[in-house]
Amino acid sequence: MNFGGPGIARSDPDFMAAYIVNHILGGGAFSSRLYLEVREKRGLAYGISDSLLWLDRSALLLGHTATRADATAQTIEIIEREINRLAQDGPTEAEFVKAKTYLKGAFALGLDTSNRIASQLVQMQLDNLGIDYMERRAGLIDAVTLADAKRVAKRLLGGGLLMTVVGRPHGVSSSESAGGGGHLAKPGQTPASRGPEPR
Repeated sequence: MNFGGPGIARSDPDFMAAYIVNHILGGGAFSSRLYLEVREKRGLAYGISDSLLWLDRSALLLGHTATRADATAQTIEIIEREINRLAQDGPTEAEFVKAKTYLKGAFALGLDTSNRIASQLVQMQLDNLGIDYMERRAGLIDAVTLADAKRVAKRLLGGGLLMTVVGRPHGVSSSESAGGGGHLAKPGQTPASRGPEPR
């Protein structure tokens, strides 16, 4: 199961706030909301995560998981609920502080080999971050406020989701909206009955 939507460009002033919000939602840590709700509390998947992907002319939020066919509908509902909840309410102060601390401390773990260091330097150059980015990075994270994170959570996550499911999921069916976008709906439910997509 893949899910996602528009992301935020690497050059966007809101990128670092989006980076923190994404970590809280499902950015790979065992403490993320999606991991706790989908795996820890309900055992619906072995793992679930999402990430920000930035390209030259576009940016995406992409996530993925795998679950049993008979748990697909429940898993989708949980993903949508947690994304909507984070978009509407933003992160808690505890989540926010924990995410910032983790993102600052974990960065050095990706610089433990010559190949990783070289890869990071090349990515910094491609992203036009400046040769001093490694020295400035912690300060850029610290500069993000909780108000910034709440505002950017709405911007990043408030536009709805596109989902792709491979297999024979129980409790969901594929439908096509009038605007051409694909949706997953419960049997008997049409895009119109779901109401307008959030913007």
